[in-house]
Amino acid sequence: MLMGAASIGAPHAQGGFAIRQNHDGIYTVDIVTRQGRCDRDYHWMIAVSGGRVSSAGDAQMEASGQISRRGIVDLAFQRFGQVATVTGKLAMGSGSGTWSSTTMQCAGSWRANRQG
Repeated sequence: MLMGAASIGAPHAQGGFAIRQNHDGIYTVDIVTRQGRCDRDYHWMIAVSGGRVSSAGDAQMEASGQISRRGIVDLAFQRFGQVATVTGKLAMGSGSGTWSSTTMQCAGSWRANRQG
């Protein structure tokens, strides 16, 4: 759910072409719990710079991790001593995936949109 222009290159990858995008920007992230007794919805903002992810705005959670140029998402969200791992994919201005937390015993899905 990243919206906006992406710079695209097409270097050779084994057997074909790999699309690489610049995912830098501010994103709104909507998180839904599908398993466990966590809050049903969370809405946070993250910042991506050079593929590195951090919290944005006045979020009450700490985001860390990275988004590869191919859009592979590998993050951790931390809040009040609880940790959730976040995985998924971003492409052409949108993204989604799953999250899980052994400390909270919950899991679910997420969607993100780039702002601006």
